[in-house]
Amino acid sequence: MEYLAKKLTNYIYEKKIITEELIEIYQYGFQCFLELSVSTICSIIIALFLGMLPECLFFFLLFIPMRSYGGGLHMKTYFACFIGSCFILTFSLLAVKYLTISIPISFALYLFAAVLILVIGPVDHPNRKVDAQENRTFIKRTYFTMLISFFLALFFIFTQNTRYMFLQAIVFVFISATSLIGRLIYKQA
Repeated sequence: MEYLAKKLTNYIYEKKIITEELIEIYQYGFQCFLELSVSTICSIIIALFLGMLPECLFFFLLFIPMRSYGGGLHMKTYFACFIGSCFILTFSLLAVKYLTISIPISFALYLFAAVLILVIGPVDHPNRKVDAQENRTFIKRTYFTMLISFFLALFFIFTQNTRYMFLQAIVFVFISATSLIGRLIYKQA
């Protein structure tokens, strides 16, 4: 992705669309855009292949804000992150497709993982230090996302939606696991 980002940036620089001072900014922007695009397209392809696009969208509705604000383990390269994300998504969708876990067990699993996330708290990555104000903002947004997820869990219980309650539990188990691993690894760093 970095190679393509450099190529795109050099192209628009040579066309005199940007100045030399903006090269790094545009390169970073192109790289982020390309990485996000490839990940999104691959996720949609996985979901379509499994016939589970609504479940995939729900997965990301919870997963993205929780990982964004709660932090946790981050891979060293985009490729490792991409493979890990595809694995987590595929595993989650296949588990929901082929396993039936009762609502009380899914809800208990969800609650356990949610409490663990709250206990662990936001996990900073050594390469991106967060100041106290940012940390408070991330905590508030994490709590808000968790509140929404709790209401969704109650809705799934009320409607007896076993599939989505289990999917929500899986998302929170992965979030809590990556938070715990990140806390352990980055505490030693």
